Amino acid sequence: MYTLSYPVVDVDGCAVVDVDGENQTCACGNDTYAADWYAADTTGAVTFCCSASTNPDEHTLCPACGRLYRNADLFTGTATAIARYDTHSPAFLAAHEQYEGDAYGRDRS
Repeated sequence: MYTLSYPVVDVDGCAVVDVDGENQTCACGNDTYAADWYAADTTGAVTFCCSASTNPDEHTLCPACGRLYRNADLFTGTATAIARYDTHSPAFLAAHEQYEGDAYGRDRS
C-alpha cells in the first residue's frame, strides 16, 4: 500500500461503469458525464491529465465526494472505493483549485 495524499475519512461505496465504459457513476451519484472526474497518480495525488489517464496503476477521483478508485477496477464494471478524501481539508481544496486552474484556467472557489 502507499501513503495517501490528503486527509481521509471513512470510505464505503462503489462506482458503476456503463456497458460501453464511457460513463462512471460514483456511489454519491456524481457521474463523469455530469462532472469532470480527476486523474490521480499512483499515490492518489490529484494531477491534471487532459486525456484522463487510462493507466491501470493510476487512480480516478470523484471531486464531489472525494472517493478514490483504482483505474484498473474501473475497467471491470464496478469499482470499490479504496479511499475517501476529506473534501474540506486545506490540502484537498488546494489540489482541487490547482486542478481547476490547470484544466479550465479558472478558480472555482
